[in-house]
Amino acid sequence: MGHATDAYCDEEKELCGSYDVNAYPAVRLFKKNGGKDVEVTRYRGRRTKRAIRSFVTKHEIPTVTHIEPENVGAFKATDDIVIMAYLRPDQEALLEVFRTVASKHHADYVFGYVTDMPTADAEGLAMPSIVCYKNTDGDNKVMNGHFSEADVGKFLETATRTVIGEFNERNMDVYMAADKLAAYIFAATDNEANALRWELTPVAKKFDKYVTFGVADAVEYAPMAESFGLSERKFPALAVHAPMNDNVFIYRQGKRIMASVVEAMLTTILQAKAGSGQVFGSDAPEMEGEVTQDMRKGHDEL
Repeated sequence: MGHATDAYCDEEKELCGSYDVNAYPAVRLFKKNGGKDVEVTRYRGRRTKRAIRSFVTKHEIPTVTHIEPENVGAFKATDDIVIMAYLRPDQEALLEVFRTVASKHHADYVFGYVTDMPTADAEGLAMPSIVCYKNTDGDNKVMNGHFSEADVGKFLETATRTVIGEFNERNMDVYMAADKLAAYIFAATDNEANALRWELTPVAKKFDKYVTFGVADAVEYAPMAESFGLSERKFPALAVHAPMNDNVFIYRQGKRIMASVVEAMLTTILQAKAGSGQVFGSDAPEMEGEVTQDMRKGHDEL
């Protein structure tokens, strides 16, 4: 989840200039576009193995994939967010609407469709339906019934949002809102982050009006974690900050971060029954393993 220090193109200036590279690490995707033409796409996402794999996946598969019943399970796990339409074979007009929307958002999400009724029945879905499968937190969303292009666009806008966001310098003001608590999940790897998203998304949804949840890169934002009183040798970790009075509450490091314990922690804080610096989760089970500073060397995966 970390970022390497950028270096400028002092060498190979001509090559860098050819592909609009001003600093590196940098990623460009080269794709044959019929004949000898090569399409070059600039990657602007996070420099992690998972994010780059997702970027490549979206460019190597069709805009919309027709999925056979035996491949549905694998396709749903293709990317972090997968959009699937369940349509009867005679619903060609709806398929064209789905294709139109997919062509506009193919760089953002993976799209597929199923025309097998038993498959839809097994998922508990009517035909037509569209499902947004969210593999980072399991908070899947469903839209039932006939749809227009505008309907699908609005569905994507709302269904793809994650209740536990990604904390970074660009959205820092969201977590500093004076009328809400900010719950920071410090994770050193994507696997840690996603495991805790699955665990804590129900809690984040329940407290959405009062608490803003976010995952912070434990390597990049180590000084921030330290300012909250967290040890950089014990991740994942969780801290709650109250911007209105600068109070901080932490979850006992080395203990498993559990939804039930976090819910009790937030309830106590919101009821003004906790003091700044109070530590919660002491009775939670021990974490099965911990990430140390040495284990995280070379954390940036580029």
